[in-house]
Amino acid sequence: MTQRDLASFLTTLSFGSAQICRNLTLLPILSSERGPSGLLTLDEALSRSLVEVTEVSEEGDVPRLLFLNHGTDPVLLIDGEELVGARQNRILNLSVLAPGHQSLEIPVSCVEQGRWAWKSRRFTTSDRVIYAKLRRANVESVSASLRRSGRRSTDQYQVWSDVSAKSARLDASSETWAAGALYERHAADIEGFVNSFATTERQVGAAFLVDGRLAGLEVFGSTDLLSHLFPKIVRGYALDALDREEPGGASDVALEPTEGLAALARSQATRHRAVGLGEDLRLTAPGLVGAGLIAGGKVIHLTAYPNVSV
Repeated sequence: MTQRDLASFLTTLSFGSAQICRNLTLLPILSSERGPSGLLTLDEALSRSLVEVTEVSEEGDVPRLLFLNHGTDPVLLIDGEELVGARQNRILNLSVLAPGHQSLEIPVSCVEQGRWAWKSRRFTTSDRVIYAKLRRANVESVSASLRRSGRRSTDQYQVWSDVSAKSARLDASSETWAAGALYERHAADIEGFVNSFATTERQVGAAFLVDGRLAGLEVFGSTDLLSHLFPKIVRGYALDALDREEPGGASDVALEPTEGLAALARSQATRHRAVGLGEDLRLTAPGLVGAGLIAGGKVIHLTAYPNVSV
């Protein structure tokens, strides 16, 4: 997929009618095409016992996990998706399309600072993607890491600091300083958001606004992928909506959703070989930062956020 092809795909997208719950607004992003099939989400693959996620060794290594796909179909893991168990809970640093009948190391970050002890031999999936503010920071960190060294690392201390600060603001403590405690502490409110939103026909993505300001854009290559991942993604944005001290800070660039999608179509993309199948895109545009995964000439997943002035 060329830059022109990517821009052409994005310019064909349109917005549906807004859905609103409290201070979180969702604008469906619609496509005239259903997109590619034959991809499984992490949840689907784990539920069918087609994949395993483990530490890379008995000793383990915080920024790396081992992903084994025993099935035939590629499996999609998206940035910020949380894996729980083993020595400590982790989140994906970027979106990965894992090929069938192969194993690969996946880059991750720890979101459970206070545990380095076996809870299980294998990881299980969670029902959430980490909140958008941290996903945005990790997009920026991974992009900088790729420029510096070709690695896909985040700033682990920044991740821990961000989770700790959010936990303090939202009164969500745990013995192991786990990000999951945030979702458990506010489960009723978060599920209220989830139950208020629904995917619509032809929907492949969404723009999320917190307190009337664009918080992020999500675009998938198919309606099925979005449908499977929709509740997880909403939970992440819902947590930012509950953190009223954080949304719409003075350093956020105010973008309208239509402007954000147009900026994404005009963005400059640097391309890197993906972890697994396809290409990893690092996207920059005035007022916007993002990342994406393309494979087989098709968009698999794109995500973008308002930029932050440094």
